[in-house]
Amino acid sequence: MYYSKEELERTRIEGEERLKKMKEEEKGYKYESSNGIKVICIHCKHEYFHKGSALLNTRGLTFFDLDWLNEAATTLICGRCGYIHWFGKEVKQME
Repeated sequence: MYYSKEELERTRIEGEERLKKMKEEEKGYKYESSNGIKVICIHCKHEYFHKGSALLNTRGLTFFDLDWLNEAATTLICGRCGYIHWFGKEVKQME
């Protein structure tokens, strides 16, 4: 199977774009809190995080096997040191 120069160039460009996106996702993203304050790791001062969430379990709902009714917190995991920051309000990803 043969490819034209245009097809090879298009494939190369697509591959570079995918690699760039993968590296960016691996590094993480910058975030700000709901009141506009930029989030910075309190342990290592890094600015890039991976977003997640965690349930805030209560004894009462756990007793009745209703953990899914508990509220969730937003977590940001530092891309450098792994320190986990917890937020009770939503955080926004910065551009």
